[in-house]
Amino acid sequence: MLNMFAKFLLVSTSLAPVLGAVAVNQIAHQKPWSSWGSWLVVALLLVFLCWAMLRYAAKNAQKQIFRIKEFEKNDKEVLAFLLAYLLPFVSKENMAFTGEWLTGAYVLGIIFLVIAHAGAFHFNPVMGLFGYHFYGVKNDDGVSHLLISKRELRRPGTELRTVRLAHGIYLDTGKKDV
Repeated sequence: MLNMFAKFLLVSTSLAPVLGAVAVNQIAHQKPWSSWGSWLVVALLLVFLCWAMLRYAAKNAQKQIFRIKEFEKNDKEVLAFLLAYLLPFVSKENMAFTGEWLTGAYVLGIIFLVIAHAGAFHFNPVMGLFGYHFYGVKNDDGVSHLLISKRELRRPGTELRTVRLAHGIYLDTGKKDV
């Protein structure tokens, strides 16, 4: 189990699109590469770290069988998170990411804390890009968990081979039903 490190990466990587948007905004305003390069590098680094963490966990973490009693797809709350992502661009005079890096860092920090505190790991556009879906699932004991899977869940009673990323967060390793 990766626990806090996995949670930190899940939240951090969900901010990569914001950092990429800042870089694109700077490019569109014909700013020199020195003003947008670091934003783009960090965004790409976060995408790589997300991919690497998921790959590492799927291959190296302890496997366990997870039987799904009930499930609900959690990918549907995209609009609320997109609005949070776009918040820094509503008023570029007040939320300028050029020169006023502290304002940008503050906004990103608030978004990070809200996602982490709310446990809103179920919206991560980077993982969506990699083909993952997020499900609120209940096991046979009726305990709710978050399942991250590339597969579309279609019926309750499915058994999946998973790894535990953190408390209450499981990654489907993609192996066939057991």
